[in-house]
Amino acid sequence: MNYLQKVIDKYGMSIQRAEQITKKLYRIQTDYGDFALKQSRYHSNEENKWNSIVDWLEANGGHLAPPLARTKNSRSYVKSEEWLYYLTPWVQHTKDEYPSHDIESFYRSLGILHKQTKQTSQDNYHYIEYLGNRKEASEQAHQQLLVQIEGFEKRRYMSPLGLAVCSQYKQIHYSLEFMKDLFREFPDRENISGEIPQVMNHGNLKNDHIIQYHGHSYFLNWEQMFVGPAMLDVSRFFLNDFRFHDSPVEAYSKKFHVYEQLYGITNQERLFLAIHLIDPHHYFHRLDQLTADEHSSELEKVQRLEKSFRRMVYGRVIAESLFSSFQAQQVKENESISTPDETQ
Repeated sequence: MNYLQKVIDKYGMSIQRAEQITKKLYRIQTDYGDFALKQSRYHSNEENKWNSIVDWLEANGGHLAPPLARTKNSRSYVKSEEWLYYLTPWVQHTKDEYPSHDIESFYRSLGILHKQTKQTSQDNYHYIEYLGNRKEASEQAHQQLLVQIEGFEKRRYMSPLGLAVCSQYKQIHYSLEFMKDLFREFPDRENISGEIPQVMNHGNLKNDHIIQYHGHSYFLNWEQMFVGPAMLDVSRFFLNDFRFHDSPVEAYSKKFHVYEQLYGITNQERLFLAIHLIDPHHYFHRLDQLTADEHSSELEKVQRLEKSFRRMVYGRVIAESLFSSFQAQQVKENESISTPDETQ
């Protein structure tokens, strides 16, 4: 309590009650109301990085993030134990059921963020290379997985982890085959249509960082924000949430048009997002970790692998919907090209 009070003293407040929410987050009740005190990811010598985030949020994030409190010296942080801490008003969810935010309001807020910060850029070489390299990496990992399955099957008594992998293989195979379909549509670098938009990405979107307050979604924890293609932000949110068995996948798919229309997604971006959502690398990496793990129980290993498996299966559900929209739009565009203009 004394340690927290030293930090809160910098804001000219007194703590009435403190509740630890996570390892780095406290809910602080003060004589001025309730606040969230967060230890940032930045060390005390990284003030410039934090200040650049603060400057952007104060100029652009008024409807997207809770305001940052200022200390008595007008600073947006407090140095303590080699870390930077910051304070925002505590915003309470107005809805308790899962998901903790309304899906439409989330899509609206994300669409606003990406729409308002959208800029075209010709510097897309690394992004296109990254997407292209996923194809070769997936094919190599698929062969490695077959070798591992063969090893599991040769054992007289298969481990629970081995049984899980063998039972999941059919769905993994479907996902990898679907990824081939996506890459058949992937354009060569010289044929990429137009410039790929760059936007401000939140960088760490997940349910824990989204608060719904009377029909509006606010985003918390902007410490990993960066400029890049919008589909990075969207895919990271989906893949974070798809780890859980009760992720509302159908609702995410049905209401995605809210984001599409507000942001103004291109058909090319639909394809890129679908490719992001078929994410075998996380599954293969997790399997390698678990097979080498000599300390966790078999039950723990199966539970951890299941989360990666869900990402693959649920990701494919959204990717298939996106690909259907992509193909339908392509048909429309081809028809408009082949049909002569009757007004001429």
